[in-house]
Amino acid sequence: MESYNSWKRTEDIEINLAELLLGLCMKWKQALACALVFAVLAGGYGWLKNRSSMQKVESGTGVDDELTEEELQAVAAAVELENETNGLKEYIENSVLMQIDPYHKNKAVLLYSVDGAQRRELQQIIESYLTFIVNGGVADALKESGKGEWDMDKPYIAEVLSAYQRTYTSPYQITVDKSFEEAPVAEALFYVEIIGKNAEMADNLALDMQQVLQKHHETVERKAGNHKLELLGSEINAVSDNGLQTLQHDKKAALTANLSSLKGMTESFTSGQMAVFEKFAGREIEHGKENINEAVTDSSPGFGMKYMFGGFAGGVLLYSCIFGCLYLFQNKVKSAEEIRRIYTFPFYGSISLKNNWKVQNRNQEKKQILNYLRIACKKRKITKLCAASGFFLNDQEKECLENMTEQLQLWGIDMVIAENAMADTSVSDVLANEGNVLMLCRIGTTTYQMVDEEMMFYLGNDIAVAGAVAFQ
Repeated sequence: MESYNSWKRTEDIEINLAELLLGLCMKWKQALACALVFAVLAGGYGWLKNRSSMQKVESGTGVDDELTEEELQAVAAAVELENETNGLKEYIENSVLMQIDPYHKNKAVLLYSVDGAQRRELQQIIESYLTFIVNGGVADALKESGKGEWDMDKPYIAEVLSAYQRTYTSPYQITVDKSFEEAPVAEALFYVEIIGKNAEMADNLALDMQQVLQKHHETVERKAGNHKLELLGSEINAVSDNGLQTLQHDKKAALTANLSSLKGMTESFTSGQMAVFEKFAGREIEHGKENINEAVTDSSPGFGMKYMFGGFAGGVLLYSCIFGCLYLFQNKVKSAEEIRRIYTFPFYGSISLKNNWKVQNRNQEKKQILNYLRIACKKRKITKLCAASGFFLNDQEKECLENMTEQLQLWGIDMVIAENAMADTSVSDVLANEGNVLMLCRIGTTTYQMVDEEMMFYLGNDIAVAGAVAFQ
């Protein structure tokens, strides 16, 4: 008889992080359900908490009720100035126009020709291109290109793009003169101007613009009429722009003035006014106590949503922690790879019985296991075999084993199926008669203790273990 635990390679149970993460991903439905429950609970808590705060204000127990009408109006004015200042800061930080040197403004000018069009359709064609450029269509197309130069909000893109058509009366108007519409030649010119932080950026933006307009040409042809769009030339130069200098100066001066005014307003606030200001800073509200109360009501959904998102994330994290603890501390076989890693007896493979597992894949797994089992039985001259499990088999497992039994019979190997082998004495007699056993395991059900007890029983009664197969 073999020594105790001779069927084990190691007593240490290693933690496979890949298996742990895979198992957690397989339980995504349970994790989602847990997250939704916590999101609802946290959202309800946030709603109740916010409602309690609003009731204090409405009942006169809050800070707002302690302020006079003039003090509330001063707070509302400070909040509006705070919002305006924040918007101005964001514009100065992100606008290309605010970041370039007004004495060396780099710009690229593209000259396009539209010809080969019907005279009555030419106006529509030109306006289609100009509208696409000026009113945001080209900005969407440039942002979708994914290039770094266009990684900015649409208002900032619109600032660096302009398009116009020269006329006899006003060279920078976009509209087309009627006299041009009546010209005998159905052709027209329009310009596209692009501003960059430097010459390289202006050149890159111009190249991107050419690609977008060439692609948009098909859409204009389909909607406005057939024509030919040709780039006649492009120029990149640096110019001095006094208007841009004035714009930058005005914006920065306005920011400085706002910051100074806001500081003076808040320094004169009482503690009650400061508490209300900090509560509503960053939100648009109008003067008066009633409008401040309306702002509290309007903020309730967002307030509750923060709690809901926090509860959702907390639910996912909690379920992940519980799953990880169960995975680490449960005394069950977790995967087929773990069986190969821990035990010395032959392991022929695992069969997946998941409902979403393809029949072709399941049949391939069975063929592979049957082939390994046939070779092992042939080498050891085994003609009788008992497939024994330490648990009750379900219908899918029984059907799978019956199919395997039929195939083994064709190869001259008789296999009988025994459920709950350790608890049923009649099954134990069958095992003793057959003399060879194929252990059946179920991933997530079979424990290490069950395997040890079965191996001690088999080896103690001189029953040869031909190997093991797992269901998962």
